[in-house]
Amino acid sequence: MNNSEENIVEKFGLEKINYDLLSRIDSSDILIKRKLLTYVRGSKELEEAINTKNFYVLTGVMPSFEKIHFGTFGVIKAVKFFQKSAKFSIVLVADVEAYLTRNIPYEKAKEIAYNIHIPTYLSLGLSEKTIFYFQSENKSLIKIATDVAKNITLNNFREVYGDISPERIYSSTFQIADILFPQLIRKIYPIIPVGIDQDPHLRLCRDYVRKTNSFDFLLPIGIYIKTIPSLSGEEKMSKSKPEDAIFLPEEENVLRKKIFSAFSGGGITIEEHRKKGANLDIDVCYRILEFVDESDKFYEMSEKYRKGEILSGEFKEYTFYVLQNFMREFREKLEYYRDFVKKGNIIEIHSIEELKEFIE
Repeated sequence: MNNSEENIVEKFGLEKINYDLLSRIDSSDILIKRKLLTYVRGSKELEEAINTKNFYVLTGVMPSFEKIHFGTFGVIKAVKFFQKSAKFSIVLVADVEAYLTRNIPYEKAKEIAYNIHIPTYLSLGLSEKTIFYFQSENKSLIKIATDVAKNITLNNFREVYGDISPERIYSSTFQIADILFPQLIRKIYPIIPVGIDQDPHLRLCRDYVRKTNSFDFLLPIGIYIKTIPSLSGEEKMSKSKPEDAIFLPEEENVLRKKIFSAFSGGGITIEEHRKKGANLDIDVCYRILEFVDESDKFYEMSEKYRKGEILSGEFKEYTFYVLQNFMREFREKLEYYRDFVKKGNIIEIHSIEELKEFIE
């Protein structure tokens, strides 16, 4: 955990994940076995949601870039995990936000989402029963977004976003509406898996729920996922630094080059490494494999690396082998799901009325 994450945990009182509780969903899931979920915002709400199975899981995509980086994989794994018990799951396409903050035209955003983002999310394991919608086409968001603007002050927005603009404020009202709009049908907990850096958005949403007199919403639950770092090891992976990110998919020659340039937790010299072994907590390849490699070989290779029995180059070679196979399988699934989307087989809604049939 980096300094900014530590500040969020200490200052804003996040609680550690209760793995005994989440094991009730699936104790064999890799996220549970390897403790890849870190903190929760709303532990009491999470306990009630799991015990009653009265929750939905929601995430979103920003259709502003025609590639998705590997850092997204952790969020998808978490959504996939909660799908096992959720009443339903939703992926929103933030085309309003993309237009306001990135100047992406709506039709271009739709093209990117249909061709890249939605097929990618399905290829990474989301259920074909996942519900999708575009912000600009979901008219049910408006009544919540306007109420958010009525209840959240300029200082509230400034605390979350720093220097603010009308575009940032407007898109933020939609973000909150996205999280809460299924509750226009009935009270049901929203579970939102995100990186810990997104905690301010969850705090703002929970503040709004406590303030509004127009709706009787249940508080959203933030589930925070262990960060997949950039290849430099300095921060989370980001599309803004393509040289430090692995994209889905990535060409094999580029993938190899990136893997072998990744920050290593091994010793500076061979002698030091043989003596002290590798620091897995800061080793980028290890941090990636935690999410990807579900085989027993992962434990064997990681332990040898930690003890100094194999060198950084050998561990990177193994990482490349795993990701090479992953990318090959991913490409096959991506082509299948692109065709799946083109044929109109995804579940796409445009209003709360269309969502009603999915809520028991």
